[in-house]
Amino acid sequence: MHTGTDKDKTNVIYTLTANCQDCYRCVRVCPVKAIRVSNGQAYIQDELCIKCGTCVRECPQGAKTIRSGIDDVKELLSSGRKVAASVAPSFPALFSGWRSLRLPSALRLLGFSYISETAEGASIVADKAYEVREKGSICTACPAVVNYIEKYRNEYIDRLMPIVSPMIAHGRLLKKRLGDDWAVVFIGPCAAKKHEALRPEHEGIIDGVLTFAELLKWMEEEGIDLATCSESGFESEGDLRSARLFPLEGGMLKTANISYDGTNADALCISGNENVIELLDVPAEEWGYNIVEPLFCSGGCINGPCLPSKKKRFRRKQELCDFSASTTAILKVRGNAEIDCCTDFRDETASVAPEAISESRINEILEETGKGDPALQLNCGACGYKSCRENAMAVARGMAEPDMCMPYMRRLAQQRTDIIIETSPNGVVVLDDHLHIMHMNPAFQELFSCNNSLLGRHISCLLDVDSFEQLASGHTNTRDSIRMKDGIKYHEVAYTLKEEKQYVGIYTDVSDLKFDKNQIDAIRNQTLEHVRELLYHQIDFSQKMAHYLGKSTAESEELVKKITNLYDGENRFNAGGVES
Repeated sequence: MHTGTDKDKTNVIYTLTANCQDCYRCVRVCPVKAIRVSNGQAYIQDELCIKCGTCVRECPQGAKTIRSGIDDVKELLSSGRKVAASVAPSFPALFSGWRSLRLPSALRLLGFSYISETAEGASIVADKAYEVREKGSICTACPAVVNYIEKYRNEYIDRLMPIVSPMIAHGRLLKKRLGDDWAVVFIGPCAAKKHEALRPEHEGIIDGVLTFAELLKWMEEEGIDLATCSESGFESEGDLRSARLFPLEGGMLKTANISYDGTNADALCISGNENVIELLDVPAEEWGYNIVEPLFCSGGCINGPCLPSKKKRFRRKQELCDFSASTTAILKVRGNAEIDCCTDFRDETASVAPEAISESRINEILEETGKGDPALQLNCGACGYKSCRENAMAVARGMAEPDMCMPYMRRLAQQRTDIIIETSPNGVVVLDDHLHIMHMNPAFQELFSCNNSLLGRHISCLLDVDSFEQLASGHTNTRDSIRMKDGIKYHEVAYTLKEEKQYVGIYTDVSDLKFDKNQIDAIRNQTLEHVRELLYHQIDFSQKMAHYLGKSTAESEELVKKITNLYDGENRFNAGGVES
């Protein structure tokens, strides 16, 4: 059972909130900014999502995950229905070499009665696309591309080829070949296929979808090792040598026997969401392409978000090509492949139309986050948005939070720390590595009747330097003592900040106190209470800025912890300045 998910339990992709760690990487990589951040957790806004799975592939904590179909497929297998497996042609990129020849046996051990390659459907789709190319110029094999155009680029809907994907074509083919009483389960590397199978017009065609990652997990649970499986073949039909290249950039044109070498003026093959979006930024009326084959994953389906391989993409491509080349024998002649491959697409832009944000509201949010001045709008992208203005609009729409801005949170944390130190009833002085005064707060200046005119001067012009010289010698990192100056008796705590090469002194006026145990405890408790207050604020901000405030906040927290440690123990006071 998952311990935290998006609100809508039917979402194909959702967030495991226990793993979500405020890094906002999913916001940065999401091509349509379908991520809503609330209380530091990043959720997928399902109506905006195109199911490309980029966030799943890129999330370093595994917080973005694809809803599993294993239990649904197990239920199909135990229902008494015969179940056929449609295996995506990208499988040799994961199950390479000898493994590709044993995968059918492993699937049969899981309970599948018929094992076939989705390349059969790819071959049919390629033929149909060639026939209807005058009705549309954009190939529709990639469901993420279709989702993107339907939701965000409706001006291109009429240019989509009215042809189903290879998965749907193969599902219809298998139902016709085996009978409607058979169930068909698609197995592949794509998250969007789970959503595609649920489209109303595809009802009853694909009965379940498994990702390659889910297949590996299921095989492991069942103790199935490919090394112990026998070699066996797929029950596919026809010459699929070219169709097995369908997952690659240009694979569909290759399957359709359309000549393409990258220099064609009327044809284009592209992959990767940035390239697809850039192409669709060109106004539709300016297009000169007769056919475009777009794949949302860079390099094609061999780089799908659910293909869990550590091998480089180029190695996966080579292994797929090797499989296609090694299986030169033509399988038994395909039977009647006249199936309905036609489909249509719908305009869903109304469901994702953003709320209009007034210029005054944008400026108000920029002012609230300290970026009213354009010079302070760094557009660093740490929040996941390309610009401070884009982030402000997302905040206004409830998709982002001001706390996502790293420079803003850094300034806020620093201001809070400065305020606490500046308003502290304890005197605080900071020295450089040569014991020159860098900073002293108002309480310190009042205690020792000095002002900022002493900044830059050696601390010896004001106080006994014994404690700081001991620190500078490296013999100790902390000093705790009671001292006298001009009739003032003060408690001094001095310690070292090694990485900064600085020294800090904390001072409390104890002139009116008698040094019995109760009074010493009162000093300790009073100082400790103040230090804990500082620690609380620092830890609070550190948690909010986890993963991107880094060194600066960590050092501040370390500083405060050092102070606390000085008072938590049973420190020994003595007037001679002996180290406790």
